[in-house]
Amino acid sequence: MKQHYKFLQRTILLLSIMTVTSISAQNIQLTFANAQNTNDGTNDFYEADIMIQTIGGLADFKLGSGQLYFNYNTVAFGTNVRANNKIQITASPSPEYFLGEKYVNVLDIYDISTINDNGDSRVSWAFSQIISSGSITQLVGSTARKLIHIKIQYTDVNQSPNIAFEDNEALVNAARDQFYTACGPYDSASTTLDCDLGDTEPRNKNIQFFDAMYDSSGAALGTLNTNDVELAGVSVFPIPAKDIVAIKGLTHELSRLEVYNFIGQLIKTKTKNLEAVHVNTLSEGVYFLKLYTNKASKTVRFVKN
Repeated sequence: MKQHYKFLQRTILLLSIMTVTSISAQNIQLTFANAQNTNDGTNDFYEADIMIQTIGGLADFKLGSGQLYFNYNTVAFGTNVRANNKIQITASPSPEYFLGEKYVNVLDIYDISTINDNGDSRVSWAFSQIISSGSITQLVGSTARKLIHIKIQYTDVNQSPNIAFEDNEALVNAARDQFYTACGPYDSASTTLDCDLGDTEPRNKNIQFFDAMYDSSGAALGTLNTNDVELAGVSVFPIPAKDIVAIKGLTHELSRLEVYNFIGQLIKTKTKNLEAVHVNTLSEGVYFLKLYTNKASKTVRFVKN
């Protein structure tokens, strides 16, 4: 049945997106970026951006609705993060975040508020188009753009977050088939959407994408995008390091530092002489150095050679 739907989808795309020359490998891809741990002075959080783009030469298109599923480590975050109000999904500011677009800078074009627990260690998030495609100015294209920002509060920040997309359709039915192009009317802004696949105007059609591609590699901690002024200019050297990792760019005194391995296990803590840390006893590989002041924290990736 799914193969039959795929054939119909490709036929519709061929008719409605005339610039497409080959559709067998054309699709959309969702990835993570800017993964980091943050602290608001009281609580620790995992934060990341979710990115969207076309792949395989798919023509640019206006985005309608969609849904994603995220797995997480319950030792790090506890269970049922939605029920326990531990997850936030935002799309501000616009146009930095795709789903933050507003019609005439006032009305939200998308509703991004639907979040539900999908088991103890999985949460689902969905968005829907509430104003017609005639109001949408942004296009999904081959350059990855920020879709939304995800933020989850830790129960234990010393545990690995293990955040990842759930795209196994044996566990979540049609997990990869949840994205659609925007509904019309294409030539005017309206809260009454025209999503009829039988419409003679292809730009009003609500076309489904099947087997979207998901890449969770960017969910690993260490790709930073912090706005905290106390640690904004901090970096480490040399990279790769052999014996010592030194810290430069400090404008505020550190209270402690911690070293984590690639899977998030704490392997070293220092509270004195915090300008550098010895790493000569570590095995070769990727590590993360978490720096703390009295008000802020920042995690920096380094490589041990």
